[in-house]
Amino acid sequence: MKRNISLCITMLLCCVAAVVTSCSSNDKWHVKATVKGADGKTALLEVSDNGRWHIIDSAKIDNSGSIEFGVKRSAYPDIYRLTVDSRSVYFPIDSTETVTVSADYADMDRKSSISGSSSAETMQKINTSIAEALEGSSAKEVVNDAALKRRLAELVQHDWSGISAYYLINKTIGSEHLYNPAIGFDRGIISAVANAYINAKPDDPRTKLLENLAISNRRAYTPGTPINALEIYFPEIALKDFNQTEQSLSELWGKSKVLVLNFTAYTADESPAFQLALGETYKKYKDKGLNIYQVGCDPEEYRWRMAAENIPWTAVYCSSRDAEQLLRYNVTSLPTTFVIDGSGEHIERVEDISRLDAIVAKYL
Repeated sequence: MKRNISLCITMLLCCVAAVVTSCSSNDKWHVKATVKGADGKTALLEVSDNGRWHIIDSAKIDNSGSIEFGVKRSAYPDIYRLTVDSRSVYFPIDSTETVTVSADYADMDRKSSISGSSSAETMQKINTSIAEALEGSSAKEVVNDAALKRRLAELVQHDWSGISAYYLINKTIGSEHLYNPAIGFDRGIISAVANAYINAKPDDPRTKLLENLAISNRRAYTPGTPINALEIYFPEIALKDFNQTEQSLSELWGKSKVLVLNFTAYTADESPAFQLALGETYKKYKDKGLNIYQVGCDPEEYRWRMAAENIPWTAVYCSSRDAEQLLRYNVTSLPTTFVIDGSGEHIERVEDISRLDAIVAKYL
């Protein structure tokens, strides 16, 4: 039932492609920093290689406390840090041209400001929350603060495959990791990020490391009690249905024993046969806890609406404005289908619709 990427998905991704093209015209990103009280000192720009830091540039801070670096863009988002003496400010680089860093040398480890992208803003919120927690507590108390870790996870749960999520699960306080795989909740967050990278970014150099980390954690520890409000192991989708009501993928998953996530185009030639096979599986297992979240990627919404009105499961529409939803799941052809089990730890891509029944039955 697979076919090469269709015209409709190409149209949905064109806006993203335009951004990529514009970025490629300038192969450098920039960081503009101001570090008060560090005049004349040498600033180091370092990049993380799965936890190991490497110096990629250095320069002297001018009399106004300012410093600027321009660095060749890498193929994947990265985490960098600006270090003066032994004090550092961490920031992400994805597709952004310029990130701004503001800090005070006397306390730049704990208090700094980064901006310039949504990833930077998320990381800023993470750093600020941790800094505030450390003001009244010891490092040991902070790493054991379950409420804090829940709030931090909520900051990244909209995109588990984002660079800020990767930063969060690797964050250390003192000599200890903030998210400890020996704790059931923490292990769930680590698995959420690992699974998201495996499904959305299989070629990212971090993905294999995260996959190995998740596997070793599952072998080493007994699974903890699920926390339904937050343990989501896949990128969130929230799109509108036929009645213009927003439908959340995670909310439907929370009501399911097994959830089928399908990206399709009702106007495609293969759609009638595919919908028939999907409907047979739904009819067979819906009373046993199966739900379907179907994302329509038709280029014309009115044609999608003509078909979606009578769909018996949750059907939503993905317009060109929502093309990022496709990228998060590495959708390169239509239809693309995933089966997500009730624990959320198993997300299986279905390459052949004839195997859907057996895969659903396995997880039920």
